[in-house]
Order: sequence, then C-alpha cells, then structure tokens
Amino acid sequence: MSQHHKNQKWSTHSPKLRKLIEPMLPAQCLNCPHPVTPEDKWQVGHRRDAALGGEPTIENAGPTHAWCPACRRRCNQRAGGQLGARIRTANNVSRSRAQKDIRSW
Repeated sequence: MSQHHKNQKWSTHSPKLRKLIEPMLPAQCLNCPHPVTPEDKWQVGHRRDAALGGEPTIENAGPTHAWCPACRRRCNQRAGGQLGARIRTANNVSRSRAQKDIRSW
C-alpha cells in the first residue's frame, strides 16, 4: 500500500464507502466488464484514481473484484499496479532526460 493510501483521510473512507456500495450489488466492476455480486470478494475502487487526485466520495467509488472468476485476475490491484508503473516510468524518463542535459567537463 502506498504512503498516499496510508494517510488517515483515505483509510477511514473505505469502510464507509463499502457500506454504501454493498446494497447496490450486483453492479459492474469498475475495472472489467463483469458484474460484482454480493457473494464475490470485492474491494472499493475509484473511477478516478486517488493517486491522480480522485476524491473518496460515493460518486467516485464503486465495486471492483478482489479476484474476478471470469477474467481470472485481481482487478483492483492490477489497475493500481499499472498506474503505479506508469507514474514510476514517467518519473524515470524525466530524470534520465534531466541527466542528459548535464555536461561532464
């Protein structure tokens, strides 16, 4: 879990959002086309990722599979991992470009 998500403002919202989302099940997973049912293991996901400024509100949250039986993947962790990889790659590219501008004398 990233430091961003360990902050108090994020860790206290997930249980509250889960209680609001649970009565709406079955609902489509935010990360795949398959429905999340009350019997499935599911997590609270974000429509706009928290790392990109998404707020912990019911309008921005929804159910995601902890393990999708149809896709055979962890929808929420996979989406977060892909976002983390894109952010890290972008940071590495910008650092390497900055290093190329440094002249060795």
